Amino acid sequence: MLLNILTYSAVGLLIGAVLGFAFYKWGSRIYLKQAETEATEMVDEAKELAEIKEIERNEKLTEIEMELWTKSEPDLLKIELQVTDLETEYQERKARHDENVSALKSTQDKKHNEIRQKELEIKKKQLFHQDFKKMIKAEQKKMVVELCAKLNLNAEDVKRGIADEFINDVKRIILRDAEFYELDVKEQQEVIAKRLLDIALDRFARPYCAERGIAPVYFPENYHRNWLVDAEKKNLTKIQDLTGCDIIVEPDNDMIGVAGFDPVRRELTRRVLERLLKEKKTITLEYIDRTYTNQKNELFKQIKHDGDSIAKELKLENMHPEVKQMMGSLRFRYSFTQNQYFHCGEVGWLCGLLSGELGIDVKIGKRSGVLHDIGKSMDHAVDGGHAVIGANFIAKRGESPEVVHNVRAHHYDETPNSVHAFLVIAADAMSGGRPGARRSTLETYAQKVTELQEIARSFEGVTDCYVLSGGRECRVYVNNKKISDRDALALSLKIAAQIEKECNYPGQIKVVVVRETIVQEHTMGKQKYKEEESV
Repeated sequence: MLLNILTYSAVGLLIGAVLGFAFYKWGSRIYLKQAETEATEMVDEAKELAEIKEIERNEKLTEIEMELWTKSEPDLLKIELQVTDLETEYQERKARHDENVSALKSTQDKKHNEIRQKELEIKKKQLFHQDFKKMIKAEQKKMVVELCAKLNLNAEDVKRGIADEFINDVKRIILRDAEFYELDVKEQQEVIAKRLLDIALDRFARPYCAERGIAPVYFPENYHRNWLVDAEKKNLTKIQDLTGCDIIVEPDNDMIGVAGFDPVRRELTRRVLERLLKEKKTITLEYIDRTYTNQKNELFKQIKHDGDSIAKELKLENMHPEVKQMMGSLRFRYSFTQNQYFHCGEVGWLCGLLSGELGIDVKIGKRSGVLHDIGKSMDHAVDGGHAVIGANFIAKRGESPEVVHNVRAHHYDETPNSVHAFLVIAADAMSGGRPGARRSTLETYAQKVTELQEIARSFEGVTDCYVLSGGRECRVYVNNKKISDRDALALSLKIAAQIEKECNYPGQIKVVVVRETIVQEHTMGKQKYKEEESV
């Protein structure tokens, strides 16, 4: 019974739900139809309003257009009239321009026709000229053949003669111009040379070397003398055997003399002595050996460093190590008390500066100047002049033939044949001849004075000779009865030439010949003085 009730209830609920859904659908449709009807009415009303507003807007636009047209109509009419006038003027100008263009075209056509006719005439004349030239050449050949046959001549010989004559004329003109140029250069060469030397010296800046020779060694105490010069002289002999130099010790002199031809060995001897004399302990022969070895190594290191330094200073590339070593050994070589290591550096700089002023290779100038006196580092061991020795040495170690020639020719052992060779000579003279660069020792100065006096007194008519100004002036007195004024001039030239030939000296020596006439006369006392005295 309960089950049936539940079944009926569920069925009733289901039927009610179906009916409710159907009623909902039916109500929705009715609502949608009403909404569509209202929307259609609203759209129609909006369209009507839009049409009304469009009509009103068009009416307002029409009114505005009419107002604007009324206001702008006079201006527009004026503009139309102006446009009409401009079109009329344009058409008139166009017509005139077309007439001008047509006239120019007709004139141009006429000119083109005239040019074509002239070109044809020119071509005809050219053809005629070519034929005429051919005819002239043929006639010339014929005349040359006939003339050569009559004169028994060969055409090639005649041509060669004319060519030779022309070449000779050109040579004469060139030689004449060269003579004029040479005369002009000779007149100005001294001024130009002085200006170049002045520029080079003004640009040259290098530290000044005040050294005048290897420093001497002195005995600090008396017992050092006893140690060095003992009874058996073992220590002295040992040092001399190791260094290869003679050591001179005088009883009354605290200075130790070092004698030897090799300047490097002299410096090594000086260093060994200086180091040994600083020791206060007992010195044995083994200690002398060790000191010698240490000082020798230090000296060779300094020589290598000096050689590398001068090559680096002047930017000399690809220089053989042995060449740099020889340059470093010049640090202990002196000429007229001038250090040759610094002298070579100066010559290298000066020669490079002069090369730059003349517009030639500066590197070759520097290299030639630096190496010009390298032979002085070995002239004590090799026979010959230092220029030839140095040139042969660097030639075997890869230096260029031009540099070798410049080194060999700087003292005229070989005739200079390049600009750099003469610049090396000039730079060498500048470095050695500047004030304070060189000075003579007492022995060399005395020898120089003696040589100058002997040369001057060897000439006939010379009564006496004096050397003045530190050896820079040779004043010669002559007998005025034997030597005239003209002979005095010739005598000064002869003495100067003889000095240049026989003496070796830096710089210049002035030769002054003095010819004087001395007149003497004695006065006699008057007799009147005696009479007055007696009265």
